[in-house]
Amino acid sequence: MAKKKKPDNNEPQTLGVLAQYSGADELVAAARKLTDQGYKKVEAFSPFPIHGIDEALKAPAPLLPWVVLGAGLTGLFVALGMQYYMNAAPENAELFGYYSPYQFKISGKPFFSLPANIPVTFELIILFSSLTAFFGMLVFNKLPTLSNPLFRSERFRKATDNGFFLYVDAKDPKFAVNSATSALSNAGAEAVETIEQEATGHTLPGMIHWVGALSTAAALLPPLWMAAAATRPSATPRYSIFWDMDYQDKFKPQTQSTLFADGRSARPHVPGTIGRGGMRDDTRMYLGIEPDAEVAGSRLRTEALLASYNAQPDAPPADGAEEDTADASAEGEESASDEAATPAAAATPPVDPNAPPEPNWVTLPPMPVTEAMMDRGQQRFNIYCAACHGRGGFGDGLIAQRALQLQQPTWVPPTNVHTEYVTKQPIGKIFNTISNGIRKMPGYKEQISVEDRWAISLYVQALQREQTAKEADVPTETLQQLRRQK
Repeated sequence: MAKKKKPDNNEPQTLGVLAQYSGADELVAAARKLTDQGYKKVEAFSPFPIHGIDEALKAPAPLLPWVVLGAGLTGLFVALGMQYYMNAAPENAELFGYYSPYQFKISGKPFFSLPANIPVTFELIILFSSLTAFFGMLVFNKLPTLSNPLFRSERFRKATDNGFFLYVDAKDPKFAVNSATSALSNAGAEAVETIEQEATGHTLPGMIHWVGALSTAAALLPPLWMAAAATRPSATPRYSIFWDMDYQDKFKPQTQSTLFADGRSARPHVPGTIGRGGMRDDTRMYLGIEPDAEVAGSRLRTEALLASYNAQPDAPPADGAEEDTADASAEGEESASDEAATPAAAATPPVDPNAPPEPNWVTLPPMPVTEAMMDRGQQRFNIYCAACHGRGGFGDGLIAQRALQLQQPTWVPPTNVHTEYVTKQPIGKIFNTISNGIRKMPGYKEQISVEDRWAISLYVQALQREQTAKEADVPTETLQQLRRQK
Protein backbone atom coordinates (compact mmCIF):
# COMPACT_ATOMS: atom_id res chain seq x y z
CA MET A 1 0.00 0.00 0.00
CA ALA A 2 1.45 3.33 -1.09
CA LYS A 3 2.05 5.97 1.57
CA LYS A 4 0.16 9.27 1.34
CA LYS A 5 2.41 12.00 0.06
CA LYS A 6 2.98 14.84 2.56
CA PRO A 7 2.34 18.36 1.29
CA ASP A 8 5.43 20.14 0.12
CA ASN A 9 6.00 23.30 2.16
CA ASN A 10 7.96 24.79 -0.71
CA GLU A 11 4.96 24.75 -3.05
CA PRO A 12 3.08 28.10 -3.00
CA GLN A 13 -0.50 28.01 -1.80
CA THR A 14 -3.11 30.25 -3.44
CA LEU A 15 -4.97 32.39 -0.93
CA GLY A 16 -7.17 34.43 -3.24
CA VAL A 17 -7.41 36.83 -6.15
CA LEU A 18 -7.02 40.62 -5.81
CA ALA A 19 -8.37 43.15 -8.32
CA GLN A 20 -7.95 46.94 -8.49
CA TYR A 21 -10.65 49.37 -9.69
CA SER A 22 -10.50 52.98 -10.74
CA GLY A 23 -12.99 54.47 -8.26
CA ALA A 24 -15.54 53.96 -5.53
CA ASP A 25 -18.53 53.61 -7.87
CA GLU A 26 -16.69 51.00 -9.94
CA LEU A 27 -15.81 49.11 -6.76
CA VAL A 28 -19.43 49.01 -5.60
CA ALA A 29 -20.63 47.86 -9.02
CA ALA A 30 -18.00 45.12 -9.19
CA ALA A 31 -18.83 43.87 -5.71
CA ARG A 32 -22.51 43.67 -6.63
CA LYS A 33 -21.72 41.69 -9.80
CA LEU A 34 -19.58 39.13 -7.98
CA THR A 35 -22.04 38.53 -5.15
CA ASP A 36 -24.85 38.20 -7.71
CA GLN A 37 -22.81 35.43 -9.34
CA GLY A 38 -22.76 33.50 -6.05
CA TYR A 39 -19.43 34.47 -4.46
CA LYS A 40 -19.69 34.63 -0.68
CA LYS A 41 -16.23 35.48 0.65
CA VAL A 42 -15.61 38.80 -1.09
CA GLU A 43 -13.92 41.72 0.71
CA ALA A 44 -13.53 45.34 -0.38
CA PHE A 45 -10.68 47.75 0.52
CA SER A 46 -10.73 51.53 0.09
CA PRO A 47 -9.05 54.60 1.60
CA PHE A 48 -12.36 55.80 3.06
CA PRO A 49 -15.81 54.36 3.90
CA ILE A 50 -18.08 53.89 0.89
CA HIS A 51 -21.87 54.11 1.16
CA GLY A 52 -23.58 51.06 -0.29
CA ILE A 53 -20.57 48.73 -0.18
CA ASP A 54 -22.04 46.59 2.62
CA GLU A 55 -25.23 46.01 0.63
CA ALA A 56 -23.23 45.24 -2.49
CA LEU A 57 -21.10 42.67 -0.64
CA LYS A 58 -24.26 41.22 0.98
CA ALA A 59 -22.35 41.36 4.29
CA PRO A 60 -24.19 39.70 7.17
CA ALA A 61 -25.29 41.82 10.10
CA PRO A 62 -22.53 41.98 12.74
CA LEU A 63 -23.02 40.00 15.94
CA LEU A 64 -21.02 42.40 18.11
CA PRO A 65 -23.95 44.75 18.97
CA TRP A 66 -25.99 41.79 20.21
CA VAL A 67 -23.07 40.51 22.24
CA VAL A 68 -22.61 43.96 23.80
CA LEU A 69 -26.35 44.10 24.57
CA GLY A 70 -26.11 40.72 26.29
CA ALA A 71 -23.13 41.93 28.31
CA GLY A 72 -25.01 45.06 29.37
CA LEU A 73 -28.02 43.02 30.51
CA THR A 74 -25.65 40.72 32.38
CA GLY A 75 -24.18 43.73 34.17
CA LEU A 76 -27.72 44.89 34.99
CA PHE A 77 -28.71 41.63 36.67
CA VAL A 78 -25.35 41.17 38.34
CA ALA A 79 -25.53 44.66 39.89
CA LEU A 80 -29.12 44.31 41.08
CA GLY A 81 -28.50 40.80 42.41
CA MET A 82 -25.31 41.83 44.15
CA GLN A 83 -26.96 44.80 45.87
CA TYR A 84 -29.99 42.75 46.85
CA TYR A 85 -27.77 40.02 48.29
CA MET A 86 -25.64 42.53 50.21
CA ASN A 87 -28.40 44.83 51.51
CA ALA A 88 -31.80 43.14 51.38
CA ALA A 89 -31.25 39.38 51.59
CA PRO A 90 -32.25 37.81 54.91
CA GLU A 91 -29.49 37.42 57.43
CA ASN A 92 -27.18 34.42 56.98
CA ALA A 93 -28.45 33.83 53.45
CA GLU A 94 -25.86 31.56 51.81
CA LEU A 95 -24.68 31.97 48.23
CA PHE A 96 -21.72 30.01 46.83
CA GLY A 97 -20.52 29.34 50.37
CA TYR A 98 -20.68 33.00 51.44
CA TYR A 99 -23.16 34.51 53.86
CA SER A 100 -24.83 37.83 53.20
CA PRO A 101 -24.31 40.77 55.57
CA TYR A 102 -27.05 41.96 57.86
CA GLN A 103 -29.89 44.19 56.73
CA PHE A 104 -28.94 47.78 57.50
CA LYS A 105 -31.68 50.24 58.39
CA ILE A 106 -31.15 53.82 57.22
CA SER A 107 -33.77 56.38 58.28
CA GLY A 108 -36.62 53.96 57.70
CA LYS A 109 -35.75 53.51 54.02
CA PRO A 110 -36.55 50.16 52.34
CA PHE A 111 -33.83 47.54 52.25
CA PHE A 112 -34.05 47.30 48.46
CA SER A 113 -35.02 50.32 46.37
CA LEU A 114 -34.46 50.68 42.64
CA PRO A 115 -33.62 54.45 42.69
CA ALA A 116 -30.94 53.90 45.33
CA ASN A 117 -29.40 51.06 43.30
CA ILE A 118 -29.28 52.90 39.97
CA PRO A 119 -25.71 54.32 40.28
CA VAL A 120 -24.03 50.95 40.87
CA THR A 121 -26.25 49.31 38.27
CA PHE A 122 -25.37 51.95 35.69
CA GLU A 123 -21.65 51.58 36.38
CA LEU A 124 -21.69 47.80 35.96
CA ILE A 125 -23.72 48.04 32.74
CA ILE A 126 -21.12 50.42 31.30
CA LEU A 127 -18.23 48.28 32.56
CA PHE A 128 -19.54 45.02 31.13
CA SER A 129 -20.57 46.61 27.82
CA SER A 130 -17.35 48.54 27.22
CA LEU A 131 -15.06 45.62 27.99
CA THR A 132 -17.16 43.30 25.82
CA ALA A 133 -17.15 45.79 22.94
CA PHE A 134 -13.36 46.14 23.12
CA PHE A 135 -12.43 42.46 23.39
CA GLY A 136 -15.31 41.37 21.14
CA MET A 137 -14.02 43.63 18.39
CA LEU A 138 -10.63 41.93 18.65
CA VAL A 139 -12.19 38.46 18.50
CA PHE A 140 -14.55 39.11 15.58
CA ASN A 141 -11.81 40.87 13.60
CA LYS A 142 -9.35 38.06 14.39
CA LEU A 143 -6.90 40.50 15.91
CA PRO A 144 -4.07 40.82 16.50
CA THR A 145 -2.92 39.64 13.07
CA LEU A 146 0.81 40.25 12.85
CA SER A 147 1.11 39.55 9.12
CA ASN A 148 -1.07 39.35 6.04
CA PRO A 149 0.01 38.16 2.59
CA LEU A 150 -1.83 41.11 1.00
CA PHE A 151 0.82 43.43 2.45
CA ARG A 152 3.44 41.93 0.12
CA SER A 153 1.54 43.23 -2.89
CA GLU A 154 3.04 46.48 -4.18
CA ARG A 155 -0.26 47.45 -5.76
CA PHE A 156 -2.26 46.84 -2.53
CA ARG A 157 -0.26 49.50 -0.67
CA LYS A 158 -2.41 52.10 -2.45
CA ALA A 159 -5.44 50.92 -0.44
CA THR A 160 -4.60 53.57 2.18
CA ASP A 161 -4.10 56.29 -0.42
CA ASN A 162 -6.08 56.20 -3.66
CA GLY A 163 -6.59 52.54 -4.51
CA PHE A 164 -9.86 50.58 -4.56
CA PHE A 165 -9.58 46.79 -4.34
CA LEU A 166 -11.79 43.72 -4.36
CA TYR A 167 -10.52 40.45 -2.96
CA VAL A 168 -12.01 36.97 -3.48
CA ASP A 169 -10.85 34.52 -0.81
CA ALA A 170 -9.81 31.03 -1.79
CA LYS A 171 -12.06 29.66 0.98
CA ASP A 172 -15.11 30.63 -1.07
CA PRO A 173 -17.01 27.47 -2.11
CA LYS A 174 -17.18 28.70 -5.70
CA PHE A 175 -13.54 29.75 -5.86
CA ALA A 176 -11.32 28.77 -8.74
CA VAL A 177 -8.36 30.86 -9.84
CA ASN A 178 -9.37 31.11 -13.49
CA SER A 179 -13.09 31.72 -12.91
CA ALA A 180 -12.45 34.27 -10.15
CA THR A 181 -9.90 36.11 -12.28
CA SER A 182 -12.33 36.19 -15.19
CA ALA A 183 -15.21 37.42 -13.04
CA LEU A 184 -13.12 40.26 -11.57
CA SER A 185 -11.85 41.28 -15.03
CA ASN A 186 -15.36 41.26 -16.49
CA ALA A 187 -16.46 43.51 -13.60
CA GLY A 188 -14.11 46.26 -14.87
CA ALA A 189 -10.91 45.59 -12.97
CA GLU A 190 -7.83 47.58 -14.01
CA ALA A 191 -5.47 44.89 -12.78
CA VAL A 192 -5.85 41.40 -11.33
CA GLU A 193 -3.24 39.36 -9.45
CA THR A 194 -3.15 36.10 -7.53
CA ILE A 195 -2.20 36.25 -3.86
CA GLU A 196 -0.14 33.29 -2.71
CA GLN A 197 1.17 32.24 0.69
CA GLU A 198 4.92 32.69 0.93
CA ALA A 199 6.51 29.23 1.11
CA THR A 200 9.92 29.45 2.73
CA GLY A 201 10.19 25.90 4.04
CA HIS A 202 11.57 27.20 7.36
CA THR A 203 10.05 26.68 10.80
CA LEU A 204 10.53 28.53 14.07
CA PRO A 205 13.59 27.21 15.94
CA GLY A 206 12.78 25.02 18.92
CA MET A 207 14.89 27.18 21.22
CA ILE A 208 12.44 30.04 20.72
CA HIS A 209 9.63 27.88 22.05
CA TRP A 210 11.64 26.96 25.13
CA VAL A 211 12.60 30.57 25.82
CA GLY A 212 8.98 31.69 25.49
CA ALA A 213 7.71 28.93 27.78
CA LEU A 214 10.32 29.66 30.46
CA SER A 215 9.68 33.41 30.26
CA THR A 216 5.94 32.86 30.69
CA ALA A 217 6.51 30.61 33.68
CA ALA A 218 8.88 33.13 35.27
CA ALA A 219 6.35 35.94 34.75
CA LEU A 220 3.73 33.94 36.66
CA LEU A 221 5.89 33.46 39.74
CA PRO A 222 5.54 36.99 41.26
CA PRO A 223 1.70 37.11 41.16
CA LEU A 224 1.49 33.55 42.48
CA TRP A 225 3.87 34.42 45.31
CA MET A 226 1.86 37.56 46.18
CA ALA A 227 -1.42 35.60 46.14
CA ALA A 228 0.05 32.97 48.46
CA ALA A 229 1.42 35.61 50.84
CA ALA A 230 -1.93 37.42 50.96
CA THR A 231 -3.98 34.31 51.83
CA ARG A 232 -1.93 32.76 54.63
CA PRO A 233 -0.67 34.09 57.97
CA SER A 234 2.98 34.85 58.49
CA ALA A 235 5.11 35.40 61.58
CA THR A 236 7.33 37.92 59.79
CA PRO A 237 6.27 41.40 58.63
CA ARG A 238 5.63 41.93 54.97
CA TYR A 239 8.30 43.32 52.69
CA SER A 240 7.80 47.03 52.06
CA ILE A 241 9.13 48.76 48.97
CA PHE A 242 8.21 52.26 50.19
CA TRP A 243 8.99 52.32 53.89
CA ASP A 244 7.80 55.86 54.46
CA MET A 245 4.27 54.85 53.44
CA ASP A 246 4.03 51.93 55.89
CA TYR A 247 6.18 53.02 58.80
CA GLN A 248 5.95 56.79 58.78
CA ASP A 249 5.85 58.70 62.06
CA LYS A 250 2.22 59.40 62.79
CA PHE A 251 -0.45 59.16 65.49
CA LYS A 252 -3.92 57.84 64.94
CA PRO A 253 -6.89 59.74 66.43
CA GLN A 254 -7.89 59.01 70.01
CA THR A 255 -4.64 57.14 70.77
CA GLN A 256 -1.99 57.60 73.44
CA SER A 257 1.41 59.09 72.79
CA THR A 258 4.63 59.20 74.79
CA LEU A 259 5.79 62.22 72.82
CA PHE A 260 3.72 64.69 74.84
CA ALA A 261 3.57 65.06 78.60
CA ASP A 262 -0.22 64.72 78.81
CA GLY A 263 -0.11 61.42 76.91
CA ARG A 264 -2.48 62.58 74.14
CA SER A 265 -1.56 62.27 70.49
CA ALA A 266 -3.83 65.10 69.31
CA ARG A 267 -2.93 68.63 70.34
CA PRO A 268 -5.77 70.81 71.67
CA HIS A 269 -6.27 74.33 70.41
CA VAL A 270 -3.94 76.89 71.90
CA PRO A 271 -5.95 78.78 74.57
CA GLY A 272 -6.92 82.28 73.61
CA THR A 273 -6.15 81.93 69.90
CA ILE A 274 -8.67 82.53 67.12
CA GLY A 275 -8.31 81.72 63.46
CA ARG A 276 -7.93 84.59 61.04
CA GLY A 277 -11.39 85.93 60.19
CA GLY A 278 -13.02 83.79 62.91
CA MET A 279 -13.46 86.43 65.62
CA ARG A 280 -17.09 86.66 66.72
CA ASP A 281 -17.40 89.44 69.30
CA ASP A 282 -20.86 90.68 68.32
CA THR A 283 -23.08 89.27 71.07
CA ARG A 284 -26.27 90.46 69.38
CA MET A 285 -25.43 88.69 66.14
CA TYR A 286 -23.93 85.45 67.41
CA LEU A 287 -25.63 85.03 70.81
CA GLY A 288 -28.84 87.04 70.57
CA ILE A 289 -27.91 88.96 73.74
CA GLU A 290 -27.84 92.70 74.29
CA PRO A 291 -24.17 93.54 75.11
CA ASP A 292 -24.60 96.60 77.35
CA ALA A 293 -27.70 95.83 79.39
CA GLU A 294 -27.15 92.30 80.64
CA VAL A 295 -28.87 91.01 83.73
CA ALA A 296 -26.61 90.90 86.78
CA GLY A 297 -24.77 87.62 87.09
CA SER A 298 -25.18 86.58 83.43
CA ARG A 299 -21.98 88.15 82.05
CA LEU A 300 -19.92 85.03 82.78
CA ARG A 301 -22.47 82.96 80.86
CA THR A 302 -22.27 85.34 77.89
CA GLU A 303 -18.49 85.23 77.88
CA ALA A 304 -18.56 81.41 77.97
CA LEU A 305 -20.94 81.30 75.01
CA LEU A 306 -18.75 83.68 73.03
CA ALA A 307 -15.69 81.54 73.81
CA SER A 308 -17.57 78.51 72.55
CA TYR A 309 -18.44 80.30 69.31
CA ASN A 310 -14.87 81.43 68.73
CA ALA A 311 -13.49 77.95 69.46
CA GLN A 312 -15.86 76.35 66.92
CA PRO A 313 -16.24 78.44 63.75
CA ASP A 314 -19.73 79.12 62.57
CA ALA A 315 -21.24 77.24 59.64
CA PRO A 316 -20.53 78.84 56.24
CA PRO A 317 -23.38 80.73 54.58
CA ALA A 318 -23.18 78.50 51.50
CA ASP A 319 -26.03 76.07 51.00
CA GLY A 320 -24.01 72.81 50.76
CA ALA A 321 -25.68 69.50 51.43
CA GLU A 322 -27.91 70.88 54.17
CA GLU A 323 -31.02 68.87 53.38
CA ASP A 324 -29.42 65.75 54.79
CA THR A 325 -29.33 67.19 58.32
CA ALA A 326 -33.02 66.49 58.76
CA ASP A 327 -32.00 62.90 59.45
CA ALA A 328 -29.54 64.15 62.06
CA SER A 329 -32.40 65.99 63.74
CA ALA A 330 -34.46 62.80 63.70
CA GLU A 331 -31.67 60.82 65.28
CA GLY A 332 -31.21 63.44 67.99
CA GLU A 333 -34.94 63.54 68.72
CA GLU A 334 -35.25 59.73 68.74
CA SER A 335 -32.22 58.97 70.93
CA ALA A 336 -32.83 56.99 74.09
CA SER A 337 -33.65 58.84 77.31
CA ASP A 338 -33.38 57.84 80.94
CA GLU A 339 -36.75 59.39 81.68
CA ALA A 340 -39.90 59.19 79.60
CA ALA A 341 -41.41 62.61 78.95
CA THR A 342 -44.97 63.65 78.25
CA PRO A 343 -46.15 66.33 75.83
CA ALA A 344 -47.00 68.59 78.72
CA ALA A 345 -43.54 68.24 80.20
CA ALA A 346 -41.95 68.95 76.83
CA ALA A 347 -44.07 72.05 76.36
CA THR A 348 -43.44 73.54 79.80
CA PRO A 349 -40.08 72.42 81.19
CA PRO A 350 -39.50 72.65 84.95
CA VAL A 351 -37.78 75.74 86.28
CA ASP A 352 -34.37 75.15 87.84
CA PRO A 353 -33.99 77.46 90.88
CA ASN A 354 -30.20 77.13 90.70
CA ALA A 355 -29.96 78.17 87.05
CA PRO A 356 -28.18 81.45 86.29
CA PRO A 357 -30.37 84.44 85.48
CA GLU A 358 -31.57 84.81 81.92
CA PRO A 359 -29.52 87.16 79.70
CA ASN A 360 -31.12 90.23 78.22
CA TRP A 361 -32.20 88.59 74.97
CA VAL A 362 -32.62 90.79 71.91
CA THR A 363 -36.18 91.41 70.76
CA LEU A 364 -35.38 92.22 67.14
CA PRO A 365 -33.04 90.48 64.70
CA PRO A 366 -29.64 92.21 64.40
CA MET A 367 -30.07 92.38 60.64
CA PRO A 368 -32.60 94.01 58.28
CA VAL A 369 -35.92 92.15 58.12
CA THR A 370 -36.93 91.64 54.49
CA GLU A 371 -39.36 89.49 52.59
CA ALA A 372 -36.43 87.52 51.17
CA MET A 373 -35.24 86.81 54.72
CA MET A 374 -38.71 85.55 55.66
CA ASP A 375 -38.82 83.27 52.60
CA ARG A 376 -35.37 81.99 53.47
CA GLY A 377 -36.48 81.28 57.02
CA GLN A 378 -39.48 79.30 55.78
CA GLN A 379 -37.28 77.26 53.45
CA ARG A 380 -34.69 76.50 56.16
CA PHE A 381 -37.44 75.71 58.71
CA ASN A 382 -39.01 73.16 56.36
CA ILE A 383 -35.60 71.54 55.84
CA TYR A 384 -34.30 71.36 59.39
CA CYS A 385 -37.26 71.75 61.73
CA ALA A 386 -40.44 70.50 60.04
CA ALA A 387 -39.38 66.85 60.23
CA CYS A 388 -40.01 66.94 64.00
CA HIS A 389 -41.95 70.13 64.75
CA GLY A 390 -44.19 69.96 61.66
CA ARG A 391 -44.61 72.64 59.02
CA GLY A 392 -46.96 74.58 61.29
CA GLY A 393 -44.74 74.20 64.38
CA PHE A 394 -47.29 72.15 66.37
CA GLY A 395 -44.84 69.32 67.15
CA ASP A 396 -46.61 66.95 64.73
CA GLY A 397 -43.85 66.31 62.20
CA LEU A 398 -43.50 63.01 60.36
CA ILE A 399 -40.86 61.76 62.77
CA ALA A 400 -43.02 62.59 65.76
CA GLN A 401 -46.03 60.87 64.20
CA ARG A 402 -43.94 57.78 63.47
CA ALA A 403 -42.62 57.65 67.03
CA LEU A 404 -46.13 57.88 68.46
CA GLN A 405 -47.30 55.19 66.06
CA LEU A 406 -44.53 52.87 67.26
CA GLN A 407 -45.32 53.81 70.89
CA GLN A 408 -41.71 54.48 71.74
CA PRO A 409 -41.48 54.58 75.58
CA THR A 410 -38.49 56.96 75.64
CA TRP A 411 -39.76 59.34 72.97
CA VAL A 412 -39.72 63.01 73.92
CA PRO A 413 -42.31 64.89 71.84
CA PRO A 414 -41.03 68.00 70.05
CA THR A 415 -42.00 71.33 71.50
CA ASN A 416 -45.11 73.03 70.20
CA VAL A 417 -43.88 76.52 69.33
CA HIS A 418 -47.39 77.89 69.89
CA THR A 419 -47.43 77.14 73.61
CA GLU A 420 -47.40 80.12 75.95
CA TYR A 421 -43.93 79.20 77.24
CA VAL A 422 -42.46 79.58 73.74
CA THR A 423 -44.57 82.45 72.44
CA LYS A 424 -43.38 84.65 75.32
CA GLN A 425 -39.73 84.04 74.47
CA PRO A 426 -37.87 86.90 72.74
CA ILE A 427 -36.38 86.16 69.37
CA GLY A 428 -32.89 86.09 70.86
CA LYS A 429 -33.77 83.10 73.04
CA ILE A 430 -35.33 81.28 70.08
CA PHE A 431 -32.11 81.92 68.17
CA ASN A 432 -30.09 80.54 71.10
CA THR A 433 -32.22 77.38 71.21
CA ILE A 434 -31.70 76.75 67.48
CA SER A 435 -27.98 77.35 67.84
CA ASN A 436 -27.22 75.29 70.95
CA GLY A 437 -30.22 72.98 71.28
CA ILE A 438 -32.32 72.24 74.34
CA ARG A 439 -33.04 68.95 76.10
CA LYS A 440 -33.24 66.28 73.35
CA MET A 441 -33.07 68.76 70.48
CA PRO A 442 -29.50 69.05 69.12
CA GLY A 443 -27.91 72.38 68.29
CA TYR A 444 -27.55 73.43 64.67
CA LYS A 445 -24.74 75.94 65.04
CA GLU A 446 -22.39 73.81 62.94
CA GLN A 447 -24.95 72.99 60.23
CA ILE A 448 -26.80 76.28 59.71
CA SER A 449 -25.18 79.64 59.12
CA VAL A 450 -25.88 82.46 61.58
CA GLU A 451 -27.91 84.39 59.00
CA ASP A 452 -30.16 81.39 58.34
CA ARG A 453 -30.66 80.80 62.07
CA TRP A 454 -31.96 84.35 62.44
CA ALA A 455 -34.21 83.79 59.43
CA ILE A 456 -35.61 80.62 61.01
CA SER A 457 -36.18 82.44 64.31
CA LEU A 458 -38.07 85.17 62.50
CA TYR A 459 -40.21 82.59 60.69
CA VAL A 460 -41.03 80.85 63.99
CA GLN A 461 -42.36 84.14 65.33
CA ALA A 462 -44.33 84.57 62.12
CA LEU A 463 -45.95 81.17 62.71
CA GLN A 464 -46.82 82.20 66.25
CA ARG A 465 -48.23 85.54 65.10
CA GLU A 466 -50.35 83.74 62.52
CA GLN A 467 -52.35 81.98 65.26
CA THR A 468 -53.48 85.24 66.85
CA ALA A 469 -53.80 87.40 63.72
CA LYS A 470 -57.01 89.30 63.00
CA GLU A 471 -58.50 90.73 59.85
CA ALA A 472 -57.23 94.16 60.79
CA ASP A 473 -53.67 92.81 60.70
CA VAL A 474 -53.98 91.66 57.08
CA PRO A 475 -53.28 94.22 54.31
CA THR A 476 -56.38 95.25 52.39
CA GLU A 477 -55.17 93.87 49.04
CA THR A 478 -54.24 90.52 50.57
CA LEU A 479 -57.55 90.32 52.42
CA GLN A 480 -59.49 90.96 49.20
CA GLN A 481 -57.52 88.23 47.42
CA LEU A 482 -58.30 85.77 50.19
CA ARG A 483 -61.98 86.61 50.04
CA ARG A 484 -62.05 86.11 46.26
CA GLN A 485 -60.43 82.68 46.70
CA LYS A 486 -63.33 81.58 48.85
